[in-house]
Amino acid sequence: MNRKEPIMYMVMGVSATIFNWAMYSLFVAFVPMAIANMASWGVTLLFAFITNKWFVFESKSLSAQVVLKEFIAFATARGLTGVLEIVMQPNLYAMGLDQALLGVEGLEAKVVTCLSLVIVNYFSTKWIFKAKRSMRPYEI
Repeated sequence: MNRKEPIMYMVMGVSATIFNWAMYSLFVAFVPMAIANMASWGVTLLFAFITNKWFVFESKSLSAQVVLKEFIAFATARGLTGVLEIVMQPNLYAMGLDQALLGVEGLEAKVVTCLSLVIVNYFSTKWIFKAKRSMRPYEI
């Protein structure tokens, strides 16, 4: 089993989270919170795409057609898991994962949701880049 891939996925996930917070902190100094949040999500999506493509799943093709296809699939998958997060967390809370953790209401459901989405995102991203890994490195 290749252990490098899931470890790199976690490292890049933490990096993307830090990047997102940094971008949000920068943007919110200049624009309203909602816009800063959307903008930081957008640039983090691009950051996560690049780091997952290049460092985690090693899809080295730089062909515009391949990159566009991968990016559309990646953005779609992340959009779908974003919707899943919006639906899943309150439903888990309503089903009984309603314990407050660290004094935060609903955090138990949020943690379970986040862990579930990390797994779903990992396998969907692995699938997106899987077919491209067999290509010649740096194919243009």
